[in-house]
Amino acid sequence: MLGIKYFRIMKRLILTMLVVLMDVFIVQAQGYTDDTVSTDWTLKDSLTVGYLQRISQHTAPSYKLYPTDSMWTFLELETYSGRIWQVQFSTKGPDYRFKTVLNDVSLVPFYDSEGSFAGRFELYKTQNMYNFILLDTATGSTWQVQWSTESNQRMMIKIL
Repeated sequence: MLGIKYFRIMKRLILTMLVVLMDVFIVQAQGYTDDTVSTDWTLKDSLTVGYLQRISQHTAPSYKLYPTDSMWTFLELETYSGRIWQVQFSTKGPDYRFKTVLNDVSLVPFYDSEGSFAGRFELYKTQNMYNFILLDTATGSTWQVQWSTESNQRMMIKIL
């Protein structure tokens, strides 16, 4: 199963690199002179950056598991929207396993020019085992995320 996923990622990466190389060859074949390269570099540069952003979006995972200091609990982050779940596993049986929502609302505003993309959100541990900081890597916005085994102790608050 891992081999198939790796193959798909590598296929996307190779196809994207081929598109970038074709663009470079087309630009070179058009015979730009030294005096036009400086004015056209901005267009080439922006196209290259766009291609590289697409490559990173395809290689960044859509979901990530972050361990907590509790050996039984992880936080699952949807990296393109900021949605978070608390995931608890157990060897005692199904009554001790659960997945519960910490945030079920996308944190990407509909008017955001960056849009949602895989890898946009990341979680960072704090010295308090129950608290993490959620970072929007596109805007710099941050939230305090608190998990708990008690439902009334779970929360997420925007840090202003």
